[in-house]
Amino acid sequence: MLGIVHTREFELDAAAIETQLGRATSASPAVVARSLARAQQGAGLAPSEMAVLWFAPQVDTETLYDAAHARMRQRSQQLETFSPLYMTNTCDAACRMCGMRRDNPALIRETAPIPAVIEQLRILSDRGMHAVALLTGEYRSDNRGWALAYVNEALRATLALRFRHILINVGSIDAPEFDRLLAGVARNPNGSVQPKLTMCTFQETYSRPIYAKFMGDDPDNPRADFQRRLTNFDRAHRAGMRVANPGILVGLNPDLAFEMTALALHARHLLDLGMEVYLSVPRLRQIAGSHNQRGAGDEQFVRLVSLLSLGLPAAKIVITTRENAAMQAKLAPIVTVISAGSAAVAPYTETGARFPLATSQFEVIDQRPFEAVLRAHLDADDAGIQNFDPPGAAA
Repeated sequence: MLGIVHTREFELDAAAIETQLGRATSASPAVVARSLARAQQGAGLAPSEMAVLWFAPQVDTETLYDAAHARMRQRSQQLETFSPLYMTNTCDAACRMCGMRRDNPALIRETAPIPAVIEQLRILSDRGMHAVALLTGEYRSDNRGWALAYVNEALRATLALRFRHILINVGSIDAPEFDRLLAGVARNPNGSVQPKLTMCTFQETYSRPIYAKFMGDDPDNPRADFQRRLTNFDRAHRAGMRVANPGILVGLNPDLAFEMTALALHARHLLDLGMEVYLSVPRLRQIAGSHNQRGAGDEQFVRLVSLLSLGLPAAKIVITTRENAAMQAKLAPIVTVISAGSAAVAPYTETGARFPLATSQFEVIDQRPFEAVLRAHLDADDAGIQNFDPPGAAA
């Protein structure tokens, strides 16, 4: 499209990752020491080195956290933020771990008309939030025309309101469909989009067996095609998008070493394309109609985020209010993005938000207004947060 040519798509070699992990479990003390020294230097780590440190019993999690914290202090990077805006909770997919799955009778379905979406955007802007994620379900090919037109209308309204960063989470789409999604968006001479638009496509798990367990193999489920989802960023890049947000659902696959390594390899591929990369690591949480979903424990989670921060200094790690305030405070010094808001459809009011689990994709743990969430980090750092200008703040 428009002279943008790139043919090499991301390929995941699970056998090679397993071999690498096997070597990491038996790494010598000298290899561990070299990997830790490189981590503490702050120049980034190869995925193999990240794996070595994941398994190293002599390197505790606090040591990795401290190294990540020191690296971030050297960079003096300002936190970013955005709020999610669920436009609808309808979905054609049948993912077992998701509250929005098409066969979940416990979820009350809602779709916000475009005027309501625009009002939500106005509320967010008036409250000082200038970055937003536009979210829908994932749809079969015969329904995606409606969904892409719906999101495009919301996207153009968001641009008109001068939001600085717009994340688009609509599932995997085919190459010709990007024209509909991005219709009316300004382009640079080389064909790339001018505004900061991020394609969000979480693989959830990079393990094909675990993926099949939760997403199934029914071709009627638009989420079931592992490879199609894996290469969605490559299609987005060819369509002119230059920001990618891959992610894993932490805890879906108990083998976090595999997920960390695969996510790191995917991020490196996208960075090699010249894309700006955000990494999302939400933990598995309760959904409507289910009370037994559990993600990874706190110690494993902190170790994962610390190693991603150390291993991929060029990527931006996102944590959300799926985490409680204490975990947010713990991780804020080693991540780049704090996302705050509700997972319900069109939930925002002039002063807060609704958090009904019956209409939400998942449970949000920290239900404070996003101003209160962000103010806690502002007070801790005595610095600003990109994309958040609270009313009354100095220009």
